[in-house]
Amino acid sequence: MFFVFIYRNNYAQDTTLWGQLIKTKGQVNMLMPLNGSTYYTVRYQGGGLLGSNYFSYHSNFKLKETGKIKSAVNNSTAIVEYVSLINGFPIAFLTDKVENKRLLYAQKYDSTCKEIDAPIKLSEYTISKNGWKSRGFYNFLFSKNKEYFCIEYDIPATKDENERFGYRIFSKNFELISSGEYELPFLKNEATISTRYISDTGDYFISVKVFEPEEKKKIFKDNSLLSKVILMQVTPSGLIEYELKFEDKKITEMTFSSDNNRIITFSGLYGDKNTSGIKGVFYFVMDFDKKKILNEGFKEFDKDFITEDWTERQKDRSEKNIEKGKSSPQLFNYEVKEMSTLSDGSLIGLLEQYYINTVTYTDPRGYIKTTSSYNYNDLIIYKINHLGEFVWVKKIPKTQITVDDYGYFSSIASCVNDEKIVVFFNDNSKNYDSNGVWNQKDFSANFTRKTNVVAKVVIDVQTGSVNRTTFVDAKETNSISIPKLFKVDYIKNEMLMVLRYGKKEKYGLYKF
Repeated sequence: MFFVFIYRNNYAQDTTLWGQLIKTKGQVNMLMPLNGSTYYTVRYQGGGLLGSNYFSYHSNFKLKETGKIKSAVNNSTAIVEYVSLINGFPIAFLTDKVENKRLLYAQKYDSTCKEIDAPIKLSEYTISKNGWKSRGFYNFLFSKNKEYFCIEYDIPATKDENERFGYRIFSKNFELISSGEYELPFLKNEATISTRYISDTGDYFISVKVFEPEEKKKIFKDNSLLSKVILMQVTPSGLIEYELKFEDKKITEMTFSSDNNRIITFSGLYGDKNTSGIKGVFYFVMDFDKKKILNEGFKEFDKDFITEDWTERQKDRSEKNIEKGKSSPQLFNYEVKEMSTLSDGSLIGLLEQYYINTVTYTDPRGYIKTTSSYNYNDLIIYKINHLGEFVWVKKIPKTQITVDDYGYFSSIASCVNDEKIVVFFNDNSKNYDSNGVWNQKDFSANFTRKTNVVAKVVIDVQTGSVNRTTFVDAKETNSISIPKLFKVDYIKNEMLMVLRYGKKEKYGLYKF
């Protein structure tokens, strides 16, 4: 049984369906939408090293079947590398070692959460006798339209050789579309792959950071000594390179987005070298059919925007630093959460401030203890038009602080289309008036049923106008939302939601 909650606003009508609060085993850690209120989840059951991951099948928001994800292939013990939903089937990707070969398989499951058909072999490589790594690693990438997926694996080699990778791109029906191997044209300690991306047309891209000579021998690279960034399109005939010019800027976060016209946007954050903050956004728009960059630029956040929520003392200190020739105001600890290319070629970016504070101390008994606080704070959302101009930039204040839980209930869920950006996150009811409208306060988010609410922020893509209200509160749902796990289906324009309290879960479907 479920009920319908309906919004009315200036856009097309939004609708949310909710299931009942149900008792479950284990902790959910992944949602895999299938069709509306029918979906799969992945959950961990059992304690510590004795626990296992399970697929669960839900229909009409009700839990119907659960089955263990088996760590075996062809009667041989295997390693579960990844799980996903492909063309309607839960898939477990498993690796097995046979003699001197490493093999990767895909095992399908059905709605009873049982294995079906024989496992499909997707790749294999030979482990070098002189290799210093025997297992290697895999990356699993999926296109936004769910039509393609890419498997990339490193090919173990000696310490003196350049890094080599193999890749295979498949359709959702497991038809091989493209495959090959490539070698980075740099020594291992000179460069690192920063971002990987597969487009809705099945094309594969990577971005590579290249560092200054003095950074070569360091395990943890200092981004202020970044030499250059190279975009590479990975093809069976080799790497197609595009070197990007960043002059004296420090590049931090980077991400890709694309449209269906084979236009790709590469964007991220930049700041001054030898500082830890960010000053603005960079972008490069590339036509990868014509092999040329169409547009590029750096957009610095306005000083007043950066300092709008600073205290007078902080502003005075910043002005004194500027007078002394030091760096101008910057933002700190932001990471890219969403980057979307709209149909008109404009770019929507969403940033979240995130950092961890770790404290180690000795208690009265002499035991050493470590406590970590997870901080998920303000959001920055912006639009850059096809001419490379900032149309609007908005800051959404929020404060989420938890201890020793990896921020399980913190952070956000978001969806973007040509009309609006919608963001959900846990908040405190004290930040809203009796009508559920934000009252300009900034109490830290609460994660108890007494004062917890889920905030809903809607931003008009054209004007940048912000509407922040309560979506639901814990008193209504008897549970707390887990936005990190919300899953968007852009084919159906739906977002699958999950809330939890104790051993009970509640699921919802937001249609936008």
